[in-house]
Amino acid sequence: MDLMISSQVIQTVKSGVLLAVVAGDLSVQAYVVIEPQDLHVVEDLVPPSAFESGAQVHVGGVGADEDIEDQVVRVLENMDPDDVVVYLCDGAPSYAAALAVLGAVV
Repeated sequence: MDLMISSQVIQTVKSGVLLAVVAGDLSVQAYVVIEPQDLHVVEDLVPPSAFESGAQVHVGGVGADEDIEDQVVRVLENMDPDDVVVYLCDGAPSYAAALAVLGAVV
């Protein structure tokens, strides 16, 4: 996906932020947090209404030892408009890098 990606902070959440992300024609919400890769974290962050709305909830692990841009974009490539993604970052460096890829200024 060779797109211009931009994001705006909607709100702060436990260990991170919730973003409104625009990547080309795609508009989605993204939680970017510093948390372990655990599905319970996703259940705690994403409100039940998102699961009930029919939108898909995607989860991506972001690790500093891998290509962070690839990790972030790979998830976006598999999303539909109005889907939700949770990026679980393994630390502050990967968190900052994920936000940079998403074009977020926090």
